[in-house]
Amino acid sequence: MSDHDLQHLRAEIDDLDEELIRILGLRFIATEKVGHIKAAQSLAAVDPAREAAQAQRYCELAAHCGLSEQLVQRVFRAVIDEVVINHQAIRDRALK
Repeated sequence: MSDHDLQHLRAEIDDLDEELIRILGLRFIATEKVGHIKAAQSLAAVDPAREAAQAQRYCELAAHCGLSEQLVQRVFRAVIDEVVINHQAIRDRALK
């Protein structure tokens, strides 16, 4: 592998990282809307049934894409934990 190949692959990775972050931003816009709906309906920030269903879905998607299920679960656990924090903050603001 040449230095040119390495630089090309690194540029590709950088582009993919940018896309992941852009998509993550879009996901948080959508989950913020969900947080407002939950607050308006006095729903809990955490939905264990939804989380369990999504965890199963993530495993299936990981397997389909040849990724480690554990890696995908860890990534989404971090995302979901942040969403829950945001939903709790939205609820707290709505209660004031």
